[in-house]
Amino acid sequence: LLSELIHMPEKDILELLKKAEFQPSFIPITIKSDLSRDEVAIIESWKLAMPGVQIQEEIKRTNLFGDIAAHLVGYIGEIGVTELSDLSKHGAGYKLGDSTGKFGLEKEFEKVLRGIDGEKIMEVDALGRIKLETGKNRVLSHSLEKPAVPGKNIVLTIDQDLQLAADKAFESKIGSLVAIDPKNGEILAMISRPAFDPTAFSRGIQPALWNKLLSDENHPLRDKTIQDHYSPGSVFKVVTAIAALEEKVIDEKTKFHCSGSIRIGNRTVHCHKKHGHGDVNIISAITQSCDVFFYRTAQKFKSVNDIAKWATLLGLGKKTGINLASEVPGLIPTEEWKKKKLNQAWNAGETISVAIGQSFVLTTAIQLANLYATIANGGTIYKPYVVKRVENNNGQVLQEFNPEITNKVQISQKTLELVRQGLWGVVNNERGTAYSQRLPGIDFAGKTGSAQVVHIAEEKLFKKYACESMKFKERQNALFVGYAPTRDPVISVAVIAEHACHGASGAAPIVRQTIKSYLEKYNPTLYGAKAKAKVRPEPTTEDLEDSFAIEERVDLPTQGDE
Repeated sequence: LLSELIHMPEKDILELLKKAEFQPSFIPITIKSDLSRDEVAIIESWKLAMPGVQIQEEIKRTNLFGDIAAHLVGYIGEIGVTELSDLSKHGAGYKLGDSTGKFGLEKEFEKVLRGIDGEKIMEVDALGRIKLETGKNRVLSHSLEKPAVPGKNIVLTIDQDLQLAADKAFESKIGSLVAIDPKNGEILAMISRPAFDPTAFSRGIQPALWNKLLSDENHPLRDKTIQDHYSPGSVFKVVTAIAALEEKVIDEKTKFHCSGSIRIGNRTVHCHKKHGHGDVNIISAITQSCDVFFYRTAQKFKSVNDIAKWATLLGLGKKTGINLASEVPGLIPTEEWKKKKLNQAWNAGETISVAIGQSFVLTTAIQLANLYATIANGGTIYKPYVVKRVENNNGQVLQEFNPEITNKVQISQKTLELVRQGLWGVVNNERGTAYSQRLPGIDFAGKTGSAQVVHIAEEKLFKKYACESMKFKERQNALFVGYAPTRDPVISVAVIAEHACHGASGAAPIVRQTIKSYLEKYNPTLYGAKAKAKVRPEPTTEDLEDSFAIEERVDLPTQGDE
């Protein structure tokens, strides 16, 4: 009868009963979860015909916004036998059938979010069935009852409106976005795509959906903001610029001529602009993302360790320390690292690739957002954090999390100003690689980049619109990191859009819209009306080909740029 009422094969019900045959008879066995209202009603109407069958309310964690912030919030699930054994060692009071945090904040703050079960002692018969007294459960002793204690609440630093706006701007792209407050390290928005709906995990995910998530080649279960690392491409050039200026290998008067290529050893390496940029200094090199300038600069360092020193000081190649599990450190290569890892000596030619964020360099989205926040605020590195405070159910604050400075990088004001001018030019100078994304009325600065995911042969790189003509999984990743306003920054945003080809068209529009939404929300008088002014249209095919579609045209272990 139950099989017919809930449309569940009888053999499946019998199998569940068989699996539980060794547990005490008074412990109920869950036959089906997530019953519909209709199913509840029909079972209740047949209750007298099915002694021993009960409807029981259970918790179900629901994400009101579907898959938005799924990786950050995480999900809960039923405790497994192995987990129960581990949790019991710590005296946590769990039992089979309970739920626990499995991922994200749900896991990291399990002890905070979890309450304490209440208890009632009721009389049962020899078969474990609860005895009734005038239609109600017969409680043996009210004095032994223990009321349930609700868990605590955590308040996040996430700005809900910004999270929704950033998610909308991300559209259907694959990748990640991190927005951070440069003044204190608060995470304002955090997106990893594709995602999943945490609600589906709350009372046991269906096998078909689980298998689908596991087999998806775009890895929806991975948090791409902290668990995946990427070659940063040209967004790394600010690190090379800071290293070169602080190590005195160049200054603001240094100029190199870019004709579109240079000869290094027995190889010719090319700039992303076919016909070159002419004479460029550090500001125009950042603005136009001139590879030749950074190749020449790289040749002036004593070794790659000079770049690595400043990259490490600026927080790359190590975990940021955000209170989320499974963060990866990325990689900043040194001569010693290569010798130890590959048992090979460092090749001086490899330094030019490192200088433009390629070769062995690996970073995460959260590292890049924090890097540009550090440049924006003058050299202070904050530990990113996403939980602002813990409250009880009455709103009383039990614990607060305050900004934590992890390092103050000693960068001269002159160096910072030169780099910032270059980043401002990227968006606001007509020769800048992201000029199409400027925000009228808002001083918005940033840097474009792109990175190969597979080796691209020279003949393909010369081919017009090479990236878009390739198979999707072979296309370059697009990157953009920006902050605003430039003089008193309140937000830094990093976007990595997998296989979106160009930083200017694949990632910058997402950052632009995210920053615009944030500034308009908190200062609509200053930014609201001005931001509606007409902006330059998207780059044309000719713009992309001439300005930023092609970078490397030789067989180097590197990736493309804008």
